[in-house]
Amino acid sequence: MADILIVGAIFAYAAFALYRGIRKSKKGACAACSQRESCSACGVPDAPASSKFD
Repeated sequence: MADILIVGAIFAYAAFALYRGIRKSKKGACAACSQRESCSACGVPDAPASSKFD
């Protein structure tokens, strides 16, 4: 009985992670990024003027 619960929890987490990944990929790279507030590559107006490519 415990193995069924463990396997069920693993599959539930895998489904959740897959759903979250698909949802983030639909937003685009910068919209889903956790650094979007301070990233100069995203084109945020308040971001520093320097670029990663300089």
